[in-house]
Amino acid sequence: MRRSLILALLLAPAAVRAQAQPARRSAPRPTAAPRPLAGPFKPLPDASGPAPACEAAPAPVRNLEGLGFYLDPAFSRPDPKRMRADAEAARPLLEWLAAVQSAVERRRKGESGAATCVLAMLDHWARNEALLGAFNREGGYHRKRALAGAALSRLAIREAPGLDPVRLGRTGRWLGEVARAVRPHYERKSEALISDTRNNEAAWAGLAVAAAGIAAGDRGLLDWGVTRLRAQLAQVDERGALPQEVARKAMALHYHLAALDAVAALERLASANGIALSDPERAAYRRLRDLCLAAARDPARMAAIAGVDQVDPWLGDQPPLRMAPGLEIAAIAMPDPESDEALAPFRPYADPWLGGGITGWWKG
Repeated sequence: MRRSLILALLLAPAAVRAQAQPARRSAPRPTAAPRPLAGPFKPLPDASGPAPACEAAPAPVRNLEGLGFYLDPAFSRPDPKRMRADAEAARPLLEWLAAVQSAVERRRKGESGAATCVLAMLDHWARNEALLGAFNREGGYHRKRALAGAALSRLAIREAPGLDPVRLGRTGRWLGEVARAVRPHYERKSEALISDTRNNEAAWAGLAVAAAGIAAGDRGLLDWGVTRLRAQLAQVDERGALPQEVARKAMALHYHLAALDAVAALERLASANGIALSDPERAAYRRLRDLCLAAARDPARMAAIAGVDQVDPWLGDQPPLRMAPGLEIAAIAMPDPESDEALAPFRPYADPWLGGGITGWWKG
């Protein structure tokens, strides 16, 4: 039977034989490599000038035990002595960020070799597994803000020519590892009236993890951070207020501005990577920005919402607009003359937890 079938095929017309042949498999087309996740900063200028020796990196911090300093359930009355003790515990993190971001600013001014110094200081902490040890709750708050500042600093210089690819890879992996250590605390369920899984601390966790995700090339970490952005915007009421922060009473304005810092930076990270807010989310963002701007200009606006006069021990006698980097970043996404007029006297804005210099460097 098989022999006669073969004979029939040999005698058949060419078209029939072609139909009987098994289909040839075409060679698989090469797939394009995924595009790297985008950072939020404008390109660096060309480098010029001498390349001085790098500053020694501060000693890595592996563990940190912070100190809670609020005396009431609303977290609105800080104890000055405990505040100072907590700030002292966190001081090594800020000293490290200051050194890193000083080099970032030198590179932004065109100093040759400064980007290499930034990477070297980040890599020193990566090789020593910094930020991956034991952190209590308050220490964890400091860690995630340091992570946000470090990851954004790396994104600010990562396109500089001549950087060591081994160090780039190692620092990216380390930042991703720290982000994965930060994340579980903010994934737990909490029914507390004021909860760090829903308030500005959750927004800051989102920013830290998202920025580290971009540095590590991990889309999952970026998406996790954007989920926290959307969760914050879903809470904004018709006044533009965040109920979690209104509950902070005398500190309501301080913590609205803190939430906006993280929300505004997260929105820029999302936008840079093609993730758009929905119309309701963008409207909520604008309401939050508008309330923060109005209350920063006139704290009585927030006092009327929170039911108590506003105080801010970190500001002292300075006006709230002095420490409002989130309003500067929000003005990039939503430019308007009123914001520009209000912010102009206080520029340039900078913040260590937002990567250092802000004014003029975040993309529109």
